[in-house]
Amino acid sequence: MSSRVLDGSARANRRIAARVKAASGARSGRSGVSSLTVFRLSLYLRYLTVLESEGRKTVSSKELAEKFSVSAALVRKDLGPFGPFGTRGVGYEVKSLRRGLLSVLGLTRKWRVAIVGAGRLGIALSKHKGFSRGAFEVAAIFDKSPERATKRFGPELQVFHIDRLNEVISQRKIELGVIAVPGPSAQQVADELVSAGIKAILNFAPAHITVPNGVFLHNVDFTIFLETLAYYLNSAARLDAGGLQGEE
Repeated sequence: MSSRVLDGSARANRRIAARVKAASGARSGRSGVSSLTVFRLSLYLRYLTVLESEGRKTVSSKELAEKFSVSAALVRKDLGPFGPFGTRGVGYEVKSLRRGLLSVLGLTRKWRVAIVGAGRLGIALSKHKGFSRGAFEVAAIFDKSPERATKRFGPELQVFHIDRLNEVISQRKIELGVIAVPGPSAQQVADELVSAGIKAILNFAPAHITVPNGVFLHNVDFTIFLETLAYYLNSAARLDAGGLQGEE
């Protein structure tokens, strides 16, 4: 896998991050670290994973900065609070920095996840490769439909009726919740997850929901990314049109 290919353009990642922060409602809570910083740490981690797979030993803050269209000073500022990862004149050791970021992001352990909504979106999310290879494991799916609540996806993944939410979350030690239900049901689902002890929620429903203090919420709105892509296409079209007019 080439280190040049990493989830879209770096410039787009920076602009999308700003828009996501404004629309997501994500909170970094008591850590004192901004959601944009955490976003960049995740990007650095992905790039370091690529570099390590290619056999790279070191990487500079300048290279990381150029990759993601930020300044080298910002890279050092992002990494600074978490330890002395780098060596002046040498840069960062890829392997140790990657391990450090895994620890900082809490990815050195398995996180058990519950998905509420066994429709097409919920089932698609449960099959995402990030769950099979990463630090997250879908421990249960919930749905209000009696028909869906009898299904199994693989030997361990089962759909439970929403009435068993508290019981299953407690038994399976689930810590994160994913909402994949229609918008009108989202707030009720969020309330039930919070009541069951869930402290972190990823919301895919097209609805604004609120949670109590101490609960982390991140909204995922696909239209934000589509709007960003539309902006780039529209800007490119305007530039092309301007160039054609200049040639006439």
